[in-house]
Amino acid sequence: MIKSVVVAAQILEALANSGGPVRLADLSRQLDMPRARIHRHLKTLRELGFVSQERNGERYWLGSRLFVLGQAAREQFEITRIAERPMHELRDAFGQTIVLSTPINGEALIVAVTESENVVQISVRPGVRLSAPQSAQGRIALAWAPDAIRERILDPLSAVERATTEARLDAIRSRLYEFSSGEMLGGINILAAPLLGDGDELAGTIAVVGAAQDIAETPDAVATLQREAAAISATLGSNAYATLLKGS
Repeated sequence: MIKSVVVAAQILEALANSGGPVRLADLSRQLDMPRARIHRHLKTLRELGFVSQERNGERYWLGSRLFVLGQAAREQFEITRIAERPMHELRDAFGQTIVLSTPINGEALIVAVTESENVVQISVRPGVRLSAPQSAQGRIALAWAPDAIRERILDPLSAVERATTEARLDAIRSRLYEFSSGEMLGGINILAAPLLGDGDELAGTIAVVGAAQDIAETPDAVATLQREAAAISATLGSNAYATLLKGS
């Protein structure tokens, strides 16, 4: 790989995850790189419009050009196009908000949301990253993550917590769904299923998000979600759901 491109990507990802303007010193500490090296990359990224800098200051944030590129990427992103109709069908079937996410570094990045038509809506913001083991989508992302990423996320857990989490991740890969009750927010349940592509690699996650009284881990609810997940996965090149649904 070209090192300068890797460094630029690391800087942009650090800025994206910061939630606000970041000082050069903080970037240097976070990325474990010399300030001078990061400053050279920031200067080029700023001139290209990918990074903005406060006047007479050393705080940086993502530039407007990335917003334009992000919009274009979203429109071209295949999984959002394939999942658009199934998301609306699930919204109508459950009467709840449907969330599409993609895996990134063992977490789930929300890329599209089809909100319910209820008077009171549960809103989920695209761009949010959901981590494991605190979320259903995050656990699905971690269940298919490479060993190195999985180890990094599980390493801080106690021996008991790690064993419990690993058993749950194995169960997710076997049953092809996950359920979360009140973990992210009290009173909110999430039923999620993996979207698999060629080679049964994880391409994304589709989830139903709703109040606890509206979303439950019932066989009918799981089957309804998995049928749509199976259709999306088949389009992406995987028939991993075929045997599972045949027996349901």
